[in-house]
Amino acid sequence: MASEAELSAVRGRLLGLIDESRIRAVQIARPHADVIARFERITDLTSTVSDAMDSLGVGSAIPAHVLMPLAPGQRICGPAVTIRYAGRGGTPGAHYARDSRPLLADRDLYGVGEAGDVAVFDCGGAAGTSVMGNLSALWAVRLGIAGCIVDGGVRDIASIRATGPHVWSRGRTPITGRHRLEAVEINGTVSICGVQVRPGDLIAADDSGVCVVPLENVETVIAQCEAAERAEEAVTSLIKSGATASDVTQALSPERW
Repeated sequence: MASEAELSAVRGRLLGLIDESRIRAVQIARPHADVIARFERITDLTSTVSDAMDSLGVGSAIPAHVLMPLAPGQRICGPAVTIRYAGRGGTPGAHYARDSRPLLADRDLYGVGEAGDVAVFDCGGAAGTSVMGNLSALWAVRLGIAGCIVDGGVRDIASIRATGPHVWSRGRTPITGRHRLEAVEINGTVSICGVQVRPGDLIAADDSGVCVVPLENVETVIAQCEAAERAEEAVTSLIKSGATASDVTQALSPERW
């Protein structure tokens, strides 16, 4: 559980949606801002990062047909803050009849985060149940959250597209998770689409999908990405200039295209 000092520092940003004993940490290690900026300069972000992680045997990538961007052209890169959900017993009607308290805690997840963080939702792949909508998105923007990666459902699609943040999700649905899901933990280790995500791991996402770069590997991965981009730029220049096949092959082996 987060310490009293950690919680005191963010209580002004919290809405009391989750018991504080379920907030595992507030202060987490994050990649340095300069390193994140280097990732942001990579042209084909997730494709290049995925190739680098393959070559190093670290991290994982999730294709866009699994975690779909809500709008074309979305692109984010930042440290993860995490939330894990589990199914809640009973039916929504029964909970409404008893005036039970909803147990979603997305807005408190944003509250423990920092500007530029990426909110990662482990919903067990419940694509038909929404864990965020327009008001949640507005609160995320208000607190500076760069984007949301949701292994579950989202709703109010048009409104989120209009206001941000950038969102990738397993599904789109009108069905609320308000009395269907319960927030189990904030800032613990989670799993999205079978990929482990820890608070502070680097999330990179664009039209092609989502990459999870373990925090301890970000420096090695970005160095590999930058080298790959330099090589690709050289080949691109040769192709556009009408260079011969031999010239292009000398610049970069075609097996590596």
